[in-house]
Amino acid sequence: MSNGRVILGIGRGAGKVEFDGFRQDMGDSRERFVEYAEMILEGLEKGYVEYDGKFIKQPKTDIRPRPFKSFRNRTYAAAVSPQSSQIMAKLGVGILIIPQKPWKAVVEELAEYRATYRQVNNGEAPPTVLGGWTFCDEDEGRAEEMARKYIGGYWNTVLEHYRFHEGHLKTMKGYEYYGKFADQIQKSGLDAAIDFFMSIQVWGTPEQCYQKILKSADMVGADSFNAVFSYAGMPWDVAEKNQRLFAKEVLPELKKIRRVAERLKQAAE
Repeated sequence: MSNGRVILGIGRGAGKVEFDGFRQDMGDSRERFVEYAEMILEGLEKGYVEYDGKFIKQPKTDIRPRPFKSFRNRTYAAAVSPQSSQIMAKLGVGILIIPQKPWKAVVEELAEYRATYRQVNNGEAPPTVLGGWTFCDEDEGRAEEMARKYIGGYWNTVLEHYRFHEGHLKTMKGYEYYGKFADQIQKSGLDAAIDFFMSIQVWGTPEQCYQKILKSADMVGADSFNAVFSYAGMPWDVAEKNQRLFAKEVLPELKKIRRVAERLKQAAE
């Protein structure tokens, strides 16, 4: 249907309520994820799935419909911890950046990911995909007001669902890195956590949105931006206006930007 344009996304999740619902030990998630990912990604290349692992015992079974085009360089996963980014590098998977920590840390971890990817796969990692909660409005003041209400509201729903601030992930096998979120939130408070999350998302006038995307994309080596326009109970008419203004004023300018490899080459010259 898409003529091979589908981008596949994979991930293991961090919501305890989800693992409890499936009656699975959250401490096994990293190992289980690797096995599933290896089986699925290899299956998409070969046309059949087969795996003999610790968790998965899958006899050879054909995939229908059979994949007609490789999923290499168009499979992505979010990786919050450095350990996860290393796993993605070894799997040959690209990185989806979901802004939630300082850009400096993201850039440093991406450098390590790319080095591992290069070593394991004998080639360069695909450009990252940059994500972002977006609110676009002609009026800068209204954009900030709505961003605080809805982007801030979204971050509250994240804390309610994942309970990052409670610290239960500090001692959970495979999730130790998330303990830093709890420490920071407990130290600075929820309001500061919301302010920080807002500061790394995309909101403002069309020109401000464009500049924020361009700056972040250059930092993380992204060739595409995955915008979230509706969140935290935002009314449909507000979400539609937000999206239509972005599509009219920002998107055409983003399409003019050259590929990241070309931008980096020009910057080095």
